[in-house]
Amino acid sequence: MNVRGRRLKKQGDEVTAFTSSMAFDDRIAIHTVRTNMAHMISLIESGEVSKQVGSSILAFLSRAPTSAPRGVLAEDYHQYLEQAAVDSLGVEVAGYLNLGKSRNDQVATAIRMELRGRIITLAKSLGALQKSVLGVAQRNGEAMVPGYTHLQHAQPVTLAHHLFAYFDCLQRDVDRLCELYARVNLSPMGSAALAGTSVRVDRRMVASLLGFDGLVANAMDGVSSRDFVVETLCCASMIMLDASRISEELILWSSSEFGYVELSDEYAASSSIMPQKKNAVAAETARAKCGSVLGALMAVCAIMKAMPFSYNLDLQETTAHLWRALDDTVDSVNILGGMLATTKFKIERLASSTKNDYSTATALANYLVVRERISFRQSHAIVGELVRISVEGRVPFESTVVSQLPKVSSQIAKRIKIGRSKLRSILDPARSLSSIVSSGGSNPGMIPGELQARTLQLGRNKERVSKMESSIVSAQSRLSEALRSDTKEVKNR
Repeated sequence: MNVRGRRLKKQGDEVTAFTSSMAFDDRIAIHTVRTNMAHMISLIESGEVSKQVGSSILAFLSRAPTSAPRGVLAEDYHQYLEQAAVDSLGVEVAGYLNLGKSRNDQVATAIRMELRGRIITLAKSLGALQKSVLGVAQRNGEAMVPGYTHLQHAQPVTLAHHLFAYFDCLQRDVDRLCELYARVNLSPMGSAALAGTSVRVDRRMVASLLGFDGLVANAMDGVSSRDFVVETLCCASMIMLDASRISEELILWSSSEFGYVELSDEYAASSSIMPQKKNAVAAETARAKCGSVLGALMAVCAIMKAMPFSYNLDLQETTAHLWRALDDTVDSVNILGGMLATTKFKIERLASSTKNDYSTATALANYLVVRERISFRQSHAIVGELVRISVEGRVPFESTVVSQLPKVSSQIAKRIKIGRSKLRSILDPARSLSSIVSSGGSNPGMIPGELQARTLQLGRNKERVSKMESSIVSAQSRLSEALRSDTKEVKNR
């Protein structure tokens, strides 16, 4: 018997191929099998299906293929699996397989099961990237580098300070994933098509066997909501925005104009025509894939925006975007982690970039406020005028301040004079950094404590992810044990 039923005539192969999800059902095939197992165990426990029939179905499911076969024409893996059961066991037995459930709640459940594993994988990849960031900070953290605003030299900072900014934005990505996981890990099973079912199914038992932390309460919401897909793509987009920004800096810093880093050959490529080239192709690809992930988010939002409740086949199109976007995100984060870990930072070049670049002008302005008791806006005006004179006259800033400060300060506030030795100390980038006292600042003395705090955070992240994994593994053990118990009758016959 064809499980499609007799309401409609046979669907044309062209239409089936057009609407089929078999091409990307590989991702959820194993979860579909497990979902069927848990549901059947519940039916056996409630007496809706006899032990003999249920055991035969469970025995079939235990040997069912956990990947979508190539070249088979079917609407989806769920239909393929049921048809295979009917062909193997006969409709008198396998006809009970779909009792009390629908493809609607099955696919929603299977997607959530696959997605929670992907969230764990992505969180681990972010942890590895964060570890790479801290490794560079530990090795080269005290090196002085130009701090930029508007891509112009602003103030000197330590390399560690810059890298901690990477770490912290990635940490928010990890936090978002953990919060997302809690909303994804809710079971729609038992929702059936949209209205629930009159068949006695213990939804909480099924959820427990599948490793869910709870239920999607409303049956219609359970089958038709894909906000968890949109939220996942939002998280992936945020991660890729961060990854793209880091990639952009590595691309800029590896250029001859900056010359701050040397990327490992493993993450670079030469030119097909110019033999001298070393192109940052891995970073460029990660930067580009950010656009692809953002496109997936927009595509899913466009699919969802005018869809009526509850299930519509349009929802099927969201899934392919989800898997592709997550593949791109995990790959990009993994590549970026390896690239950072192997990047050589040119410490001398970084340090020389902070000399004679006016980046300690703010330190001078602050000194005048404290020492000379003038307002910051007056001090800002004085130092700004000195910079202008230095730039236009092409005279070193130190010499300009020594010769012009008394005159300029008299015009704006009061006459001020600073000796060359004292001025040199004020304008020295290293001394400028050491004078920073605000928490989260770039004082080199803060690096050990900042490193320790972030290392501890990595440990906490690992514990959170391990807890998620352990819960899934425990559920698989419970399902396996229940399966062994309920298939004994088949084995004993």
